[in-house]
Amino acid sequence: MRYFTPRFQIATLVGEQRNLISKIGGVPWGLPEDFWPSCCDRPMKLLAQLCHEPPILDLGAPGAVLHLFQCLDCLGIGPEEVGGTAFIINQSHLERGLVRVAGHDEEGELGNRLIGEFWITGWDEHDDGIPAERMPEFFIEKDLWKLQDEYPHIEWFDPREKTKFGGTPRWTGNGPMGFPRSPFEFLLQIDNLLFLSGPPPNANEAGCSITEYSDDQSTESVHTKPEPGAERINAPWGIMRERTADDHFAEFTNLGSDGTLYVFIDRTQRPHRVKWIWNR
Repeated sequence: MRYFTPRFQIATLVGEQRNLISKIGGVPWGLPEDFWPSCCDRPMKLLAQLCHEPPILDLGAPGAVLHLFQCLDCLGIGPEEVGGTAFIINQSHLERGLVRVAGHDEEGELGNRLIGEFWITGWDEHDDGIPAERMPEFFIEKDLWKLQDEYPHIEWFDPREKTKFGGTPRWTGNGPMGFPRSPFEFLLQIDNLLFLSGPPPNANEAGCSITEYSDDQSTESVHTKPEPGAERINAPWGIMRERTADDHFAEFTNLGSDGTLYVFIDRTQRPHRVKWIWNR
């Protein structure tokens, strides 16, 4: 099946947002205060604001915008529709400018003041060669393991392959669990680690700590913190790079250190209903 992987730009490297874009973290563009969800007695954190862009992200109507929010006190673990909220509203209902509400930047018990902000600057198209009619097998554990044997060319657990829009889901080692049942269908997934090409920026530019390490542990890891005053509230939670790698990766929220979030959509309702879960 065809799917798309996003290219990310660390928001702290490019200045303040000037218009509606698809992004991870930060604060939302134009969202009326009445739409901002709360959990654990305070405003939730914006996890993503993603624009309708078929065939990459089909939200059912031109101008549709998907919003994902996470509570950094309970991490979206709890009763349905609490802690991890998702909804679609039309762009016509959005105001202009970045929106902040009282308490939106309070530090959560299990996270930072904001979810790290990354802008989506482009897409890469892929095809895993799996026919669309095999999709139901991805939601039955015994069938999923058989698929992995049948399609050994797929990097089933590579975090670089676990942020993807469309196609077939890439589950964690625990397999399919906790997902909403039909008529919901898989829409996208975002891994706990976001990969970016090339060497990382310096700590002052990014506004967060940078760690360089060696996979073989032959050299000690080097941790560089930004200078006082250079920290940024919307910065990644941390940037890491293996010294011989040609890319680097960043953590942006708390998904149990190695989790992946999954978004599902119910196209039988108007506007389409959406839910998200995460597991490890």
